[in-house]
Amino acid sequence: MHTSLPVRRLTLALGFIACMVGLSACATPPPPQFPELTYTHLPIITLGVAKIEVVSTSKKSDAALHIESSMPVTPEQAVRNWARDRLRASGVSGVAKVIIENASVTETELARSKGLKGVFTTEQSQRYDAGLKVSIRLEGVPRVSEAFAQADIKRSQTVSEDVSVNIREQALFDLTETIMKDFDPAMAASIRKHLADFIR
Repeated sequence: MHTSLPVRRLTLALGFIACMVGLSACATPPPPQFPELTYTHLPIITLGVAKIEVVSTSKKSDAALHIESSMPVTPEQAVRNWARDRLRASGVSGVAKVIIENASVTETELARSKGLKGVFTTEQSQRYDAGLKVSIRLEGVPRVSEAFAQADIKRSQTVSEDVSVNIREQALFDLTETIMKDFDPAMAASIRKHLADFIR
């Protein structure tokens, strides 16, 4: 017995719809696109040196789980962008060296409830601790033996155990953005206090 043409068309159409519904249900959302953190909207700080130089002496601790390499934007890269956008050299000698002494982000597993409470409760499962310590030191400036400004910032962020990969990445991006929002005024204030004679 042959199936009539309208019935076959209806069957094919229903099969196509079911397939599309299945694909849409299984499709994962696209990864978020994160903007570059820039600081060109802030006033430029001009220093009386010949050049600005950024170096990193930050080291990873063997006792902690470092996740900087998996972050959308690392604190170190954000500081490099900050120095590029905020600092200018306007002198004939000397260097303003931006030294990134610490730009770490570590992950810590948090204790969670066991038994029935753990089954029916959504809890915070990881904590991310960010530390940012940066010095700006003047070197090779005539008649100056030592002059430096410094900012040391720490911030933390937790995520829940049911968080998606995309939301976790957003949380890590927000952590970098937050620590930089604290870093900028702290460093600017330290420059005004300790390097006032060299601001142009």
